[in-house]
Amino acid sequence: MILADFHTHSTLDDGKSTLEEMAAAARALGLTHFGFSGHSWCPWEADYCIAQEKIPGYLAETRAIAQQYAGQMEVFTGLELDFYGERPEGLDYVIGSVHGLLSGGVLYAVDSSPEASRRAVEEAFGGDWYRYTDAYFDLVAQLPEKTGCDWIGHFDLVSKFNQQDPQFDEESPRYLKRALEVMEHLAKQGVCFEVNTGAITRGYRTVPYPTLTLLRSLREFGGEIILNSDAHHVSHLCGQFPEAEEMIKAAGFTHGNIWTRAGFQAVDLA
Repeated sequence: MILADFHTHSTLDDGKSTLEEMAAAARALGLTHFGFSGHSWCPWEADYCIAQEKIPGYLAETRAIAQQYAGQMEVFTGLELDFYGERPEGLDYVIGSVHGLLSGGVLYAVDSSPEASRRAVEEAFGGDWYRYTDAYFDLVAQLPEKTGCDWIGHFDLVSKFNQQDPQFDEESPRYLKRALEVMEHLAKQGVCFEVNTGAITRGYRTVPYPTLTLLRSLREFGGEIILNSDAHHVSHLCGQFPEAEEMIKAAGFTHGNIWTRAGFQAVDLA
């Protein structure tokens, strides 16, 4: 199993465990590399983001924890930077993510609830779910330029509730056309993609983001991957990693990546 996890949240944003608790749990699991990635401050999504006035404290506390574990576990200060978020100075890495679509001055979250997604489609996209998914992927395509991210977080987050509340066909050409166009566009730029198990551990999905179909295409495009849990509690760290690694191998990948002080480092899959 890959002994690293870089997409984690804490009580400073919408997580359930403190920064210290998350780091201690990571060390107890034997991780060699670990990163904090709280939700960036964003005026549209303040309810689950790190408050703007708490960002300096977040940076300072995560740096102190990195010193505490020096020589035992490499600890990084990262941020999950939303498309509409604000990037502070002093980060080790950035995960670029889209959590909502702005239409008519209203931000419609894509990952808050099935009801909110249905309302977004009806109010902003004329009841057309594929216009909704296309609009989401259109923003994902812009993440590197907009955020300067080091990798893309949960590429197909727009499908979060689609297993529990099916509204569109994730295997249909209509859905895959824009998703694959964007994936190929980003992969050809050398952008890395996250394989994210967070929706499994929280009971929304039975498979990681991206799906196996998308992962197979990513492999054909020559893309790179990094495995993360999107943990919001200590019990979620490295959640479903063995199963995710099997899916990654089934997609044709022979290695993943971890983040280091020198950037990405390839790790062979057993």
